[in-house]
Amino acid sequence: MIKCLKNAVILKHAYDTPVRQNLLIGDDRIIGFYPVEHVPKSDLIIDLDGMMIIPGMVQSHVHLPQVMFRGLADDLPLLSWLKEKIWPLEAAHDAESTYLSAMLGSMELIAGGVTTVCDMESVLYAEESARAIYEIGLRAVFGKVLMDYNDTPPELGGMPDTFFESTRETIDKAMELYHGWHGKADNRIRFAFMPRGILTTTEELLQELAYLSSETGCLVHTHACETRPESELVEERRGLTEIKYLHKLGLTNERLLLAHCVCVDDDDIAILRDKRIGVVSCPLTNLKLGSGIAPLEKMRIENVHLAFGSDGAPCNNNLDIFQEMKFASLLQKGTLHEPTAMNARDTFDIATRGGANVLGLDADIGTLEVGKKADLAVLDLDQHETAPLQYSVSSLVYAGNPHMVRHVMIDGRWVYRSGEFPDLDVARLREKALAAQKRVLSRYENK
Repeated sequence: MIKCLKNAVILKHAYDTPVRQNLLIGDDRIIGFYPVEHVPKSDLIIDLDGMMIIPGMVQSHVHLPQVMFRGLADDLPLLSWLKEKIWPLEAAHDAESTYLSAMLGSMELIAGGVTTVCDMESVLYAEESARAIYEIGLRAVFGKVLMDYNDTPPELGGMPDTFFESTRETIDKAMELYHGWHGKADNRIRFAFMPRGILTTTEELLQELAYLSSETGCLVHTHACETRPESELVEERRGLTEIKYLHKLGLTNERLLLAHCVCVDDDDIAILRDKRIGVVSCPLTNLKLGSGIAPLEKMRIENVHLAFGSDGAPCNNNLDIFQEMKFASLLQKGTLHEPTAMNARDTFDIATRGGANVLGLDADIGTLEVGKKADLAVLDLDQHETAPLQYSVSSLVYAGNPHMVRHVMIDGRWVYRSGEFPDLDVARLREKALAAQKRVLSRYENK
């Protein structure tokens, strides 16, 4: 079906000037842009009445199975947060609760203008999160958490028994997901290898993942340099800083995607740049967990490939990419005492084209261009917080919020229309999620 979205103010990319145009979409791809006075022949014409069309935004590091635990693990340092709260809570999940958690998170992402997500699942039930993503229509890169070792401080407690997998077992389960899901839905769903971090993986596993990534072309996505104590522990146990250790194992290339990179030095940044490694900054999570502030502007100037993520709902506590953009920009301005740092256009570029780039999807998404996928969000900027009305990137980064998002299209299909999910019974899903949360918490409290 050919659709014409007419009378819209279109921002094709972060460095574009918004222009009132008509957008023509054929099936799942963009066919063309036309002056407002020229309404091309189409099967369906939708008048957007001056609303703004932007490229769908990309959340490049999220944990959808953790949405069920929003507000249940506040005010803790990272390793305590993981071992005392998150791992035991994740271990209490069942298949349905995992699916429902992923559905809640996917709805939040889409309603916030996000069309693509990189989702790091838990050790268990990763296929249920994938099923939720598939059904709701998100574009995604996903993978199960891979852990075959526990080198974290023993005084913080052990790993849940159900999380322990041998190296062979965790690889076999990952490959099962790869064969079952990679390329599904006309390549909308893609698989990645996702070791949780260096302290919970053996050198054997990481070396095997380097080989499998080269053979399959799949990304390797992990946490790195998130907090000073964790980074010091890695250096003590493995003899190198995290980036240098991954480099030694042959993992540092354009298929490596690292979340956080708060504690990186100049040598690390040089490796990130030279090896074209993707870095996902999660400003709000890093603040809430007291991890610090990543040197984003320095990495940007050094041409490190950057993206944004909201991480998990229990450490953020939402999945709002508008907040990530604003905080990312303002934190760099404030810490560097430089108001020109991380300007609005550079920041929005990271949230769109940058996210597409680190996921290896920039040929299809990240900007609005003829031939690319019709992944877009429609925003109503006629709001109190943006009055008088300005169609600008600045309005999106410094004053934008999810409530401005009216419609979202992925693969040329409306997945969110007039503030609603046309194919979902949202009230019923929330009701079932609440019942599932009670079930999970009962298991957690009686562990």
